[in-house]
Amino acid sequence: MLKHELTEQAGVVVLRVQEENLDALTVPEARLLVEQLVERGGIKVVFEMSAVKVIDSSGVAIIVSLFKRLRALGGAVRVAGVAGQPKDIFAMLRLDQALPIFPTAEEALKGF
Repeated sequence: MLKHELTEQAGVVVLRVQEENLDALTVPEARLLVEQLVERGGIKVVFEMSAVKVIDSSGVAIIVSLFKRLRALGGAVRVAGVAGQPKDIFAMLRLDQALPIFPTAEEALKGF
């Protein structure tokens, strides 16, 4: 089971991934969360991943999918807490230029 915390702050859903790996083993469960969030329509989501130490292509795909699908519905996604190997992967794929990325969830929530 994917360890996570789902809260709502000022009308913004905060999804805190509490796993060290966001990869092929954890993404199937993450996909269920994404489906539930997309079903809610044009919502705002902060995807907080400071606990994530390793991400693979399937982990990246779930974040990009959430971003694109919510944006198409009038929603938005901000990513927070990207560090270490995930930050390197985001930079290599230039996702740091395509996705709004913030150092912390608190900063991502400001003005959202």
